[in-house]
Amino acid sequence: MDNSDTKTKFLFLSPVLASTDVSRDVEWYEQKLGFINVYDSSNYQDGQIDYAVVGRQNLYLHLQFQYPKDVYPTDVRIEVQNIEPLIQEFLSKGTITDNKIIRKTGWNTCEFGILDPNRNRIFFYEEL
Repeated sequence: MDNSDTKTKFLFLSPVLASTDVSRDVEWYEQKLGFINVYDSSNYQDGQIDYAVVGRQNLYLHLQFQYPKDVYPTDVRIEVQNIEPLIQEFLSKGTITDNKIIRKTGWNTCEFGILDPNRNRIFFYEEL
């Protein structure tokens, strides 16, 4: 009997990040990280946007409104292939500075990290 049908296959991960201002953060992710607003709560309710999904290629981050006292920053690590064009894109937008890039870590990656407006840490890395 083939075991491949009896094991769960994980398809993707979509972290939900706390946001004190979802509209502001959607704009930030679009301008600074090249994500697009895929879906937000204005599709099903009036008033201030309190939930959104931003995406880029096959990556999706969910942004959910939280009152400032309830915000606990999260770390997200995103593995990529061919990181150099992304580095150049983010340098040209002012998203990162060259001194934030670690070209070769002790664990054999090239990586950099940024803080979003809610102090969530987003790391991009490539295995070398």
